[in-house]
Amino acid sequence: MTQPPPHPDPAAPQSHWEGGRLALLDLWHDRRATLVLVLTVAAIIAPLMLLLGLKTGVIATLRQDLLNDPRTREVIIYGAHHLDRAWFQTLARRPDVGFLLPRTRTINATIDLLDGALRPAEAIDLIPTAAGDPLLPPGLSAPTRADQVLLTQTLAKRLGLASGAPLSGVFRRSRNGSPEQARLALEVIGIIPEAMVAREAVFTHLALLVAAEDYRDGLRPTLADLHTLNADTRLEFAGARLYARDLEGVDTLAATLRLQGIEIRTQAERIATVRAFDRTLSFILRVIALIGLTGGALALGGALWVNVGRKHRDLALLRLFGFQPGTVLLIPLVQSAVIAALAFLLAALAYLAGALAFNRSLGQNLAGQGYVCRLEPAHLAGAAAATLLVALIAAAAAGYRASRIDPAECLRDS
Repeated sequence: MTQPPPHPDPAAPQSHWEGGRLALLDLWHDRRATLVLVLTVAAIIAPLMLLLGLKTGVIATLRQDLLNDPRTREVIIYGAHHLDRAWFQTLARRPDVGFLLPRTRTINATIDLLDGALRPAEAIDLIPTAAGDPLLPPGLSAPTRADQVLLTQTLAKRLGLASGAPLSGVFRRSRNGSPEQARLALEVIGIIPEAMVAREAVFTHLALLVAAEDYRDGLRPTLADLHTLNADTRLEFAGARLYARDLEGVDTLAATLRLQGIEIRTQAERIATVRAFDRTLSFILRVIALIGLTGGALALGGALWVNVGRKHRDLALLRLFGFQPGTVLLIPLVQSAVIAALAFLLAALAYLAGALAFNRSLGQNLAGQGYVCRLEPAHLAGAAAATLLVALIAAAAAGYRASRIDPAECLRDS
């Protein structure tokens, strides 16, 4: 250890700042040993950061894939129910609801289509939609009138239609044993990509479905004027299109509806698989981190303990020159904190290099942004805090040993 300033006054207590300065000077004086300790600690921290980055990156990508797939957040209501306006208003106020829209009975939610060449497409599913529909890609507006429709890409290809093309819709019914039909002029205002809906379907305003059901039930004589159609007069609906706001909302919504006696289906199995994978990786990471950090703490603490014993006489001399026990205790703590900080910076650089290699070589196998290894700033801050905390704990025993040194020991050894 470096010698204290010349001609000190033994009666004058030395400040903690002076102890910290001597700790830094001692690290520089034994810079080879310091470098070995920094490399040792960094070699323990870097793999742990890579493991945490892999766990975080893979799980975050899987969760994002689930969130990006609206079908994962869909809560499918089976059967025909009597859902009134109050039921919809109550459900819509829940924070876990991402999208909610009434729908009519499935048996009435079909339409026959005729393109400009009168080529038929029969019994196509008719699905209500509105602003905020998770199945509509960004930039594609929902129909605002009953005569506006969106076609899925699969259906548009079969009919050879594009946005703006004319289209005729036909609703059929049997009245008093005689077949009847209502033919409507529709406007195609957009095409839904196959990646969002991979089947033939027509998305339209809820008013058209309500009017079509009333027509087939014999409650409406005609569907001549589409511009006057609205769904505000309907008091009850047979079902609903329901999507949770997030993955956690799927469970809460499903539980609520089941308590009401409503049969539902969800993608709970897919969500549970990702959660189980997350729990497994977290457990493995905790075990490895516990072993690694314990080994690092023992290595660093043992080195500082040995260092205190090796410089026993120098520390006693510092006590004789007025350094208080707390100031001497601070020397191993400061040295441990500096070693930990340098080791963390070195480990962070190693992590960045490893993460870049992982993402370049393995990221192409994942959908979305393709991150297999990624740490957010909060993760890095947490890792730095954990490294510093472990280093201070490791140095506590050495600091306590240093603070217990009797100033008179340097006189006995001289």
